[in-house]
Amino acid sequence: MSASLQFIHTPPLPRAPDARSASFLQHIELRESRQSIGHAVWHLIDFDEGVVQLVELIVDPKLYRRGHASALLTESIAQARAACKLKRVPLRRLWVALEQKTQVVARAFLTKHGFHHTASVTDLLRDQDLLVFVRSFD
Repeated sequence: MSASLQFIHTPPLPRAPDARSASFLQHIELRESRQSIGHAVWHLIDFDEGVVQLVELIVDPKLYRRGHASALLTESIAQARAACKLKRVPLRRLWVALEQKTQVVARAFLTKHGFHHTASVTDLLRDQDLLVFVRSFD
């Protein structure tokens, strides 16, 4: 990653487990020379199973195929692992839901990064299925 690229974590990971809330949602912004070029959002489910949802991963389309999405995914996984470690559980699964017809490039990206299509949800979206992709870490 270029020296001019920077991750901004909102909120940052706590230094210790928060007894008030077992759930955690983090937004990671990727900046280049102080300009936002992409972001990821992940959610640690509120039970101690080591299961994390990747809610969103977006890079400016003008900057595709430069490794920024991979960098955001890698950073999201690192942050999720650290959050799970705070809860004294390993990161076991990372899952993401995608639209079947409109997210062809995203499906290829996830497959390249070790995700597998595990389920389809029909009749949820208007004109297409919702696909669930999962990456296992155990």
